[in-house]
Amino acid sequence: MNRQIFQQIEAFAESMMKAAETDNEKEFYSVYAELEALAEQYKGKKNDHPVFWETLADFSEENQDAIKLYQQAYQLADSLKDTEYKASIQYSLAQRLFEEGQKEDALEALAKAEKFAGFTEDQELQEDIQQLRSEIE
Repeated sequence: MNRQIFQQIEAFAESMMKAAETDNEKEFYSVYAELEALAEQYKGKKNDHPVFWETLADFSEENQDAIKLYQQAYQLADSLKDTEYKASIQYSLAQRLFEEGQKEDALEALAKAEKFAGFTEDQELQEDIQQLRSEIE
């Protein structure tokens, strides 16, 4: 992925965090729409990347919308064979599924997250996965 695009996504995420912290809904939704437009612009093209869809999902207020976006991000991460993204996406998906009361699906996503995280150096994610598992079980 083009580094400039990745930096743009980071900037959008930072802007949305700031807007959320200051309860500036207008700014939050405006930036979210810009990120969504950028993601759609690259969808299915060379610079399409799971980070677009995972970031949109992370900032989605509705769990059902987030779940669909995480699933889209996961498919792309899987096609790219990107283990780190697959781990983080499955973890976040498990969180949203659990919030929706879909315990079995959450545990299934969490098992995938755990498997993929085992191939990474991300100790924090591995700990987060264990914490969520203890909450679900």
